[in-house]
Amino acid sequence: MGGIVENAESIEENLMPQKASEGKDEMNLAEFPLCALSRRPRPDQKTLRFEDRLFDKGKGEWITRQLTITGSDAFGLPTALDDEVLLGLIQLTRQRDFADRKVPFTRHELLRLLEWRDDSKNYRRLESSLNRWTGVTLYYQKAWWNKARQCWVDEKFHVLDNVWLCHRGEPPPDTGLDDSGALVSAFVWNEVIFRSFHAGNLKSIDFEFFKSLDSAVAKRLYRFLDKRFWNRSRCEFQLQELACQHLGFSGNYEASNLKRKMLPGIRELETRGYLAAIPEAERFRKIRAGEWRVRFEEGKGILPARGYQEATPATEPSLVQALIARGVSPGVAEDVYASRPPAQIKTQIAIFDSLVARNARKVSKNPPGYLVSSIKDNYAVPKEFAATAKPAVEKPLGKNGAEKFRERTDDVACARMTAAAAFWASLSIEERMTNEANAIAAAGKFEKKLIEKGGILGEVARKNVLTDYALNRSNRPHFS
Repeated sequence: MGGIVENAESIEENLMPQKASEGKDEMNLAEFPLCALSRRPRPDQKTLRFEDRLFDKGKGEWITRQLTITGSDAFGLPTALDDEVLLGLIQLTRQRDFADRKVPFTRHELLRLLEWRDDSKNYRRLESSLNRWTGVTLYYQKAWWNKARQCWVDEKFHVLDNVWLCHRGEPPPDTGLDDSGALVSAFVWNEVIFRSFHAGNLKSIDFEFFKSLDSAVAKRLYRFLDKRFWNRSRCEFQLQELACQHLGFSGNYEASNLKRKMLPGIRELETRGYLAAIPEAERFRKIRAGEWRVRFEEGKGILPARGYQEATPATEPSLVQALIARGVSPGVAEDVYASRPPAQIKTQIAIFDSLVARNARKVSKNPPGYLVSSIKDNYAVPKEFAATAKPAVEKPLGKNGAEKFRERTDDVACARMTAAAAFWASLSIEERMTNEANAIAAAGKFEKKLIEKGGILGEVARKNVLTDYALNRSNRPHFS
């Protein structure tokens, strides 16, 4: 693989112009979701349908817009991760100045753009995503804005018409590009989408900020609201229509559940400065029985995507992401975060990690299920754990005390992450590879076994080993 990566990087120097700070998003693709909010496709679901009503100023009447998305039998519907890949493909096309429907690229380049780890798992993930986008069909009914004609039209098309991928040890694909024999992959946009690119139906997007968001809800909400905020600083929507038709939540949820599921994503955008912080009672307003409205206001300005945690060490680390890293599905992780106190979640995560490290039988059958149950039911702290750890909450803290406790524990977690990240960032690629190998070689037998086995627990074990190693090598305190 090393040879391919070296060739890929040299090719990218010619393919990829200087990276600009501003990304692009196609306006129609930002209007309705093209995928479910989950990160794993449901094999039994092959169709998604979204619909809303809009006043058409050109016709002077209300129209019903509808988007139907069908997936192929083999690859199914796109997921939240596939949505990130699609936005990445738009950035690759922008970097080529939207010059041609056929876009040359390397998989290494796309991974680097998305800031995914360069490993075989993510290469397979990219290929699966491109397969899904090639097999997906979109049916727009008065829901595709034709900028040249200035009206809503019907359109039916695939997102990608062709994809060629270069694989190690195989002849280069016949992409039809001039530089035949080069280790280059390529994809071809459907003509409908590419015409929209050329018509200028594009909006600016902070792609670095988008990638830095943890919650799939926050990412989807950011793309949708960023289109609305271009000529106003405040927006209000019917809650059920926004959540179900523009964010992708199930239409079976009641208003109370929709609010609970949206809140983690909204909080993340508030914390990052994109949305103004509004009390929940003011954000969600009841109109009548069964009907609610939700209000958003622009924040003072988003925090930079890079160095975010260093700039704000007292902000809430993503407990949602911590749960996902331990095998909990994104939707369940967001539900748990929205319904349980952060201190309770952190305590049970710490206990869970301790049980996993000891290969305890109680977590061996279904680790993610045990973790979720322990948080929801607030399992008692084991004696052996309590003997070596201070209780998460020694007495009722009250509102102000709880905030101080959260800030104190968050500061510790952020300090650990910042110190470890600083150590690894200070190394060259060769030094980092050597030190990572040394860290894993020095790990305990159980950690090595988990790392070799791979999967979610293996990744958690690897991150913990590298973090502890970095803190030891950098001569920084352990923040424990």
